[in-house]
Amino acid sequence: MTARRRGGHIAQVCALAVGCWLALASMAPAQEPYRLHAQDRLLIRVMTWDFRQNSMTGWEGLSGEYTISPEGNLHLPLAGVLSAKGLTQEELADAISDLLRGRAGLDEPPQLSIELAASLPVFVLGAVEARGAVPFHPGLTARQALALAGGIFRAPQSADIVRGIMLSGEATEAADRLQSLRAEEERIRAELEALSLGDVAPDPSGPDADVQTRLQAAERHARQVRLDSYQDLQTVLQQRSDRLAQQIALRDQQIANTRKELEDITSLNERGLTVNARVTALTTALSDLESRRLDLEIAQLLLDEQLNQAQRDSSTITTDAVAERLLRLTALESEISAAEIRERSARAQFTAMMDASGTRSSEAPSEADLQFLLTRDGTRTQVQPDTVLAPGDTLDIATPTVTEASE
Repeated sequence: MTARRRGGHIAQVCALAVGCWLALASMAPAQEPYRLHAQDRLLIRVMTWDFRQNSMTGWEGLSGEYTISPEGNLHLPLAGVLSAKGLTQEELADAISDLLRGRAGLDEPPQLSIELAASLPVFVLGAVEARGAVPFHPGLTARQALALAGGIFRAPQSADIVRGIMLSGEATEAADRLQSLRAEEERIRAELEALSLGDVAPDPSGPDADVQTRLQAAERHARQVRLDSYQDLQTVLQQRSDRLAQQIALRDQQIANTRKELEDITSLNERGLTVNARVTALTTALSDLESRRLDLEIAQLLLDEQLNQAQRDSSTITTDAVAERLLRLTALESEISAAEIRERSARAQFTAMMDASGTRSSEAPSEADLQFLLTRDGTRTQVQPDTVLAPGDTLDIATPTVTEASE
């Protein structure tokens, strides 16, 4: 009897618990199933039951990730094109299963599993700490999106003072960098003008000259030393070339005299007035003079080549200096442009932070002060915090005091 009573008591308790659960379940609002949107990414698995192996077999050719097109269509192998936008995952699975059954000629429809892999984010703007995109999940409400964006925009804390100091330092550093680049550009343009005129700036005197000026003066001095060296070399080579020209002219005179004498002796020899030995001696002397004259001409050609090379090397010094400065000037244009952008950005950030610090409210607004403005399909409406969002929605959180300062 005791066991029966105890068993009956346990049964009554279980029945009461089940009744309470059913009552609570009936009181809780039923959440509407998620309906698919354009550009949702789905993970689809297609399975059939293999009676021979007594196990489930996957369709490798169909299983995988698919994305709903911007028009709301889903493209699947064998199944074709289906309109997926607005359907629940269960409705889409039934539609695909029926299509596959008919096209594959199956007795039973295949089993489908559809999971939502990813959706377009929700974009949160306005009086929030971190504006931008927040990840979407089914059932995401406006209040939850606000929390994902860092919550309500709050008044500056002591950390803003440190950030203000950092931004001020960045702005000053950017301005100094920009000034240095512009000064370098001005120096290079002055050097290019001096090089085009053949001027060489004198060495700076006194300890007041900066390091850059001293380096430029040292480079100019080294370049001038090289130019002077090549000029001296050209002078020496030109003098040697002139002496060789004089020797060649002397040899030409000797050759002309010897040739005239040889002609006269040959005429006398033909008339029997002189001996053959004299003709042979003059012929040998003429050949020797012509050979020496050829050696002198070759030596002069070599000297002329060396002189031309020295002249080319001398002109290359200035040409290389000009090309180097033009190349640096081109690079400076890009660096100055980037430095100007950095300087303006740093100044703007510092000014915006200072303006915001002066206009923000000392107390954060409550949720009751917020306005949740939802933009969907080009239509902007005010919604409640518990409104369920959709992928691609834009949620603007607005307050009378914070919105202006945060922007």
